[in-house]
Amino acid sequence: MSKTTLPDSEASPWLVQQWILAGMVSSAARFIPIPFVDDYVRERCHRFVVSRTLAAHEKSEWLENLQPYYSSGSGFLGSVAGKAARLPVKLMLFPVRKAIAIATSIRGVPLEIMRTVLLARSLDRMLESGPGSIDSEQAKAMRQAFDQTFKRMDFRVFKAAMSDVFDGVGGLKTSAIEAAKRVAQNEDDSSEKPPEGFEVEQPLQTGAERVQEVFDRPEILKLFAEFDRRYEKALPLIERIRSPT
Repeated sequence: MSKTTLPDSEASPWLVQQWILAGMVSSAARFIPIPFVDDYVRERCHRFVVSRTLAAHEKSEWLENLQPYYSSGSGFLGSVAGKAARLPVKLMLFPVRKAIAIATSIRGVPLEIMRTVLLARSLDRMLESGPGSIDSEQAKAMRQAFDQTFKRMDFRVFKAAMSDVFDGVGGLKTSAIEAAKRVAQNEDDSSEKPPEGFEVEQPLQTGAERVQEVFDRPEILKLFAEFDRRYEKALPLIERIRSPT
């Protein structure tokens, strides 16, 4: 079998900005001092970018099948029973986890923005290849390949570039945290519109535009290309997804 190469993402600037905004809100969840809220907000943001990407390809009906791709939990540990079993431990460790999350925010915030964007971008590239369908097992394989690839990447050049964005936009952190809180408080789970909180204030909008400019830099484009290459190598089901039997 010849090696399959997925096409580059042809996402519109508007869609890319939606990915970035969701990544910024997701990254701000670490600053909300309530147990489990950070995980909830991140999953809502990841679901949002998957939903918007599917809609751009007129595949919104695939959202349920792609739950293993955008969700952080699967199997027992991702189930209600699994979460209940972990509750006492998570509550006990919450102050420590939250302190670490805040202390490592200089590193963690850019990484979560990049993670959210790459999650959507990788799906966009897959959809550009014209798959007949993507079932839940394929979505699980896509997420496993994504996680494996992401953790082995060196994003230092992106983190360095993002320091200029954070320093150059006044009120960005406060605006992102407030948006994350609104997402956490919203109970509307509709995929037809963004969660409450994505009707962003000006600092977030300006920050997203600055991040979009960072993405156009040659060294960041090279980073995207390297991620794409490694992701395809890690994903064994590309042919099956493109041409399901």
